[in-house]
Amino acid sequence: MKAISLFSGAGGMDIGAASLGIHTVFANDVLPEAAETHRLQFPETDFVLGDVKDVLSLPAADLITGGYPCQSFSMGGNRRPENDRRTQLYTEYGRCVDTVSPRFFVAENVSGLGSIANGHWLEKQLTLFQGLGNRGGYNLSWGVLRAEDYGVPQRRKRLFIVGVRRDIGLFYWFPNPTHGKPEDVAENGLLPYASHGDAILGLPLWPTGEFYERPHDPEGHWSWYYMSRNRKARWASPSFTVVANFRHTTLHPASSTMRLVWSNLADGFKQKWEFTGEYEHLDGHPDRPRLEEPRRLSWRECALIQTFPSAFEPAGKLERKFELIGNAVPPLLAASVLRPIVDGSGLRNEPPPRSLAAGTPIAAPTLPVAP
Repeated sequence: MKAISLFSGAGGMDIGAASLGIHTVFANDVLPEAAETHRLQFPETDFVLGDVKDVLSLPAADLITGGYPCQSFSMGGNRRPENDRRTQLYTEYGRCVDTVSPRFFVAENVSGLGSIANGHWLEKQLTLFQGLGNRGGYNLSWGVLRAEDYGVPQRRKRLFIVGVRRDIGLFYWFPNPTHGKPEDVAENGLLPYASHGDAILGLPLWPTGEFYERPHDPEGHWSWYYMSRNRKARWASPSFTVVANFRHTTLHPASSTMRLVWSNLADGFKQKWEFTGEYEHLDGHPDRPRLEEPRRLSWRECALIQTFPSAFEPAGKLERKFELIGNAVPPLLAASVLRPIVDGSGLRNEPPPRSLAAGTPIAAPTLPVAP
């Protein structure tokens, strides 16, 4: 299969696609560091650097992928998409799909897209996407997936919209989870959630210059905002979400645990946490490393937790590396979503519960979203 990659970023979706034999023939992003990073990974891909609005010529392709900017829908953003120009970039993604009319497309965004404004913005995108192309439109399927359910050592929820061109006559079904909690492992034969501590084991314990520090700040390395929540996930569990801001990156799992000092959630969601000097990850595992001084995860550790290859290194300064890694689709999750298209296991005659046949009007004011 040949693919077009839009809003490519660090290339997480494209690395996942390549693992399935999909060849990305064209890619685009507005960041110079994204272009440099992508070209190192895929030197044969035609990468066009610049605003997607200026991309007027596209090659033929079987598949278009893209995670258009999500900040206006994110829980970490201002959640006012009507005032954010990036909100409308889904229309540029749609324009490219309409131009190429590929057999399939996969769009990715934050899970908040399905809930903000009672689903209004998701509805707008579904309405647009179903009528694209020159073959009668697309049958759509959508749902929120948890990356940890598919082997990614990270708790990360993302909403996917998958389109199958109507003339193919099939609907896309999302894959069943492969990993789960201990009770799910026992009952359903799933694999246990991946440990983020094990995923980064073997990397330098103090990689100077690869993580954010505040050595000259009178508050020290830890601002009051950082200490307003628990930032340490357990070693054997998936990590908290890898974010794009290196100041807010969570703690290395070899750091000491944190405890709640006080909480005043009624007044601006305020809490105060502190380090305990205790190390839960050493219980029964005295051979695991221990950090006497806690630190944030490094960009290299974040990349492994995101399931990028071990040799992967994004271009740019430290802040940009974290941005590219944190905004990426985990390659392993991308492969999990794309595999049912490649091998046909997720293409069926009947629609899944959350789907929209091409040409069907959307009458409901809100739309159901997978839990």
